[in-house]
Amino acid sequence: MRGPKTVKVAVRHVSGDVGRRRTRAVTWAARDFRLVRPAEGRDRVELECPVCAVSVLAEVSDHARTRRVRNAWAVVSVVSLLVSAVALGYAVHEGGGVLPGGQSPPVLFPVGVIVAVAGLVMTPTAWVRGRRHIGVTVLDAPGPRRGHRIVAVRG
Repeated sequence: MRGPKTVKVAVRHVSGDVGRRRTRAVTWAARDFRLVRPAEGRDRVELECPVCAVSVLAEVSDHARTRRVRNAWAVVSVVSLLVSAVALGYAVHEGGGVLPGGQSPPVLFPVGVIVAVAGLVMTPTAWVRGRRHIGVTVLDAPGPRRGHRIVAVRG
């Protein structure tokens, strides 16, 4: 039988955020943690920031729930791509036609263009969110706990 599943994360403390002319430089200090996933449901854990020694409250989801969320984002990405392709096809079909006598294009033409553009933005966004989902989320951090992030550590 396999041992408990773990996930390796880092708690980042944002040290500086400098906005430059064309770039933005964010510096942080990080500390790695290896968290054990629960067998079922979610567990809350406290992680200590490497800089300010504040405890950051995080929630760790089980492996099945994490997989379901990742799959849901992948489905959203695929559906968004399909809807965008259909809307783009409709917009090209309706926009390419010549209307007799100065008639205006159908009302659904601009809607089709807007849906196509929104779908083209949503597709990669959903795909990236699904790929980056690790099943560990920082819970609402009031006051001194702001300025912290939990990110995945590869390897």
